[in-house]
Amino acid sequence: MPLNPSRHLTRLLLALPSLRFGGTERHAAELAARLSAEGLEVTLAAEPALLAPLIAALPPGLPTPRIMAANLGWDEDESPSTATERQRAAAEALLATETPDIVLLPLPWPDAGLGLMRAVAARGVPRLVALHLAAEGPPPPAIAAALPALDAAGAAWAAVSAPVARRGAACFGLPPGRIALIDNPAPAVSRAGRGAARATLRALLGLGDGQPLILFVGRLEEAKGADLLPALTDRLNLPLAVLGDGLLRGHLEAEARADPRGLLRLIGQVPDPADWYLAADALVLPSRLEGAPLVFLEAAARFCPVVASAAAVEGLGPDAPRLARIAASADAAGLAEAVQALLADPAGAAAMAARAAAEAGRRSWPRAVPAWMGQLRLAAALAPPSQTDRPWAEPLPYPENAA
Repeated sequence: MPLNPSRHLTRLLLALPSLRFGGTERHAAELAARLSAEGLEVTLAAEPALLAPLIAALPPGLPTPRIMAANLGWDEDESPSTATERQRAAAEALLATETPDIVLLPLPWPDAGLGLMRAVAARGVPRLVALHLAAEGPPPPAIAAALPALDAAGAAWAAVSAPVARRGAACFGLPPGRIALIDNPAPAVSRAGRGAARATLRALLGLGDGQPLILFVGRLEEAKGADLLPALTDRLNLPLAVLGDGLLRGHLEAEARADPRGLLRLIGQVPDPADWYLAADALVLPSRLEGAPLVFLEAAARFCPVVASAAAVEGLGPDAPRLARIAASADAAGLAEAVQALLADPAGAAAMAARAAAEAGRRSWPRAVPAWMGQLRLAAALAPPSQTDRPWAEPLPYPENAA
């Protein structure tokens, strides 16, 4: 496709097709603030229920993007055709009032933005589609049906890990390498405050100073492996603090009440889990599907060693076995064996945590923001020219940018 290097970009619309708050949404909030700091006028549009957590996720010290309510969430309980049409109509109304120069679409799942993508493509607005998760196997059928109206080749694309990029390309009929990889950034923190956090939270849980504490952070659903937590606690016979909420909360509460040892501790959703990573002896990640787990990066940045299923850390690529202890099997028995091996080797756990912290330090926002800006320039260059185009910035030519 020919490039159009003369499009002027000022107003960015970040349209979020989510119904719940998680890693994709937290990333979107911080990215919106950091793109605002680059001089763009950013509007972040999302479901009304997401506005409060999005505002809370904005990093301090950066410009605050405009945040507005819009009924853009993709509802999996609707038929794909109904969800697509409802989302398309909401997107059309939003585009008519906001008139953005460019649109950024973060997708928590490949088919979550079909109505949005259709509306933006129909208007010929430059767009960057960001994929955060995609499963192995055939693409969702709704994508194949919608594909002719999406003009996937006319958008710029990014993904948070190589597996997601590969699967996303297959979903949207794009050639290999067409989706750029932009690593999820980790928080810039250190292990400072570990002693105080450990003492405070152990006192809260009534734990002895030498008693190991295992941590789970994430949504309480099967995709995150939360259903394995009661059996994992049984096998370890150790306290397991569970931070998060979700569909399995009631089941886990019943399991916790039935255990006279009181080892499964449901803490609920917390605004900032930082101190929990500092206090824990290990984070367990039993996910069955992940893109690029922010929870891993949050723990790694605080030198908390991680035990994970292979699926949970596949986004780390071939370095995963150096950065986390990977369970031989993704069931409770395999995870428990991996946790026990980690606790039995404190020196090895500390060395692994140091390697993971170094990797988290490499995945920084100062490194990621120029990549996002480059993809926005590519999106502008791919879009058809309009009569109002004016010089903005040197666009990055597609082949070099997508490598």
